[in-house]
Amino acid sequence: MDLNWVQSILYGFVSGIGEILPVSARAHNVLLLKFYGVNGGMELMDLLIHLGIFGGLYFSNQGQLLRFSRARALARIPKRRRKRPLDIRTLMDYSMLKTMLVPAVLGLLAYRYTENLEGKLAMVALFLFLNGIILYLPQFFPTGNKDSRTLSRLEGFFMGLGGALSVLPGISAVGAMTSVSSLCGVERTYGLNMALLVNMIIIAGLAVYDGMALVAAGLGMVSFGMVLRCLVTALAALSGTLAGVRFMRFLASRFGFSLFGLYCFGLALFTFILNLMA
Repeated sequence: MDLNWVQSILYGFVSGIGEILPVSARAHNVLLLKFYGVNGGMELMDLLIHLGIFGGLYFSNQGQLLRFSRARALARIPKRRRKRPLDIRTLMDYSMLKTMLVPAVLGLLAYRYTENLEGKLAMVALFLFLNGIILYLPQFFPTGNKDSRTLSRLEGFFMGLGGALSVLPGISAVGAMTSVSSLCGVERTYGLNMALLVNMIIIAGLAVYDGMALVAAGLGMVSFGMVLRCLVTALAALSGTLAGVRFMRFLASRFGFSLFGLYCFGLALFTFILNLMA
């Protein structure tokens, strides 16, 4: 790892906000490291960045996670001993979340097999273009107001499949899931909140991969200064995550996310040209 403080903080913030905005943090990281001229040695920083993003997602979804915990605890109490009725809506949301997690977690298992694609800018450009199409499609279909009460298991599975596509550098988990949910007629804010919860689990899985890579690489070259810089970078990632969640929830309630598709088309073209120049 050979990033200075400014580069590290920018890398962390872009990682955090890019993980929430539907533009693929992974593709942006590839391009940033390309400009920085860095190849490898990022295991510790990537681990702390993912932990920072996880922390931001956990904080942003803390209310929903608390409702899940309370609803499940109440459901375990025998009916005759309950002092209040079951929170059926929250239990249905939790059940739908588990359905979405099945393909997302299975896709995560393939992450190691797609890491080599990060070095191929032509493939990154292709996946960015595909991400743009995914984001742009929903505007041609009518909006809906479905949630867990009317959403089928198959539709929930397809939403999770969108999250699984994020193992490809250039595909955004949040972007793909929200787009699939819109095509299924799901209300935008609900679809975004479920996508954020699924993405939180995906980020936890990536942190596990980072930890394994760090152990394999060894800690011999780790210094106090490097750890301190990585911690500050993780805080930048957490800040980017919180800012991204707030912005996405604002867009979900008003405009939608199709304009990000145009951004991805432009970035795909830029990445392709960069590949030709390499």
